[in-house]
Amino acid sequence: MVQTFLIALGGIFLASILRGFTGFGFGLAAVPLLSLALPPAQVVPLVVVLQVVVGAGGLRKAWSQTDWRAMRGLAPGLLIGIPTGLIILTAFSPNTVRLAIGLIIAGSVVLLWRGARLPPKPSGVLTAAVGAVSGIISGLASMGGPPIVVYLLALGHGAAVVRSTSIVYFMLSGLTGVVAMSYLGLIDREVLIWSAASIPATYLGNWIGTRAFHKAKPHHHRMTALIVLSVLAAVLIARALAGYHQRS
Repeated sequence: MVQTFLIALGGIFLASILRGFTGFGFGLAAVPLLSLALPPAQVVPLVVVLQVVVGAGGLRKAWSQTDWRAMRGLAPGLLIGIPTGLIILTAFSPNTVRLAIGLIIAGSVVLLWRGARLPPKPSGVLTAAVGAVSGIISGLASMGGPPIVVYLLALGHGAAVVRSTSIVYFMLSGLTGVVAMSYLGLIDREVLIWSAASIPATYLGNWIGTRAFHKAKPHHHRMTALIVLSVLAAVLIARALAGYHQRS
C-alpha cells in the first residue's frame, strides 16, 4: 500500500510540474504514470478531479491573459465532442483510436516545427472544428489537450497567452468531466480520498513548474510543448502498432 501511494504521488507530482510550466499536460503525463499504481477505473476520475483542483488555484492569474475569442469558439465543441467521442469509442478498437490520435498529433507537430501559422483571427468554423476534435478525443481517450495546444501555438501567441488559455480551457474541461463522471457514479469515496491525499503533491509540483515558467525564456515554453506533443504521438503510434502486431 505504501509503495502504491508513493508511486501515485510521484506521478502526480511530475505531472503537476509539467502542467505548471506549460499550462497543459497534466492528464497526458498523469494517466500513464498513475496507471502503474492504480486501476484504470480510478485513474481518469482522479486526474479529472485534480485538474479542477489545480486549475482553481491558477485561474485568477490566467484570466486576464486568456484568449477569450478562442475560448468562446472552442468551448461548444468540447461539450458536443465528449459524448460524440464516447459513442465512437464503442465502434472502434483501442488500437485504431490510438493510431488515429497519434497520427493527428504527429501531423500537427510536423506542421508547427516547419513554421505553420494560422491567421490572428481564424474563422469561427475552424475554431469550432478544433474544439469538436478536442472534445471527441477527450471522449475517446481522456486526452483532448493536444488539438487545443496545437491550435494556440499555430496562432502565434506568446507563451503567457498559450499557457493562460490552456489553464482556463482545462479548468472548463475538468468541470465538464467532473459533472459527467459524478452523474455516472465514477467519482466515488475512494477517488475523493485519493484526491485529498494528492493535493499537497499537486500544488507543490504546480508551484515548481510555475516558477520555472517565469524564469524561462518564451521559446523554451514552445519547445517544451512541442517535445511533449511529439513524445505523446510517438507513444500512441507505437502502442497501436504493437497491439496490431500482437493480434496478427
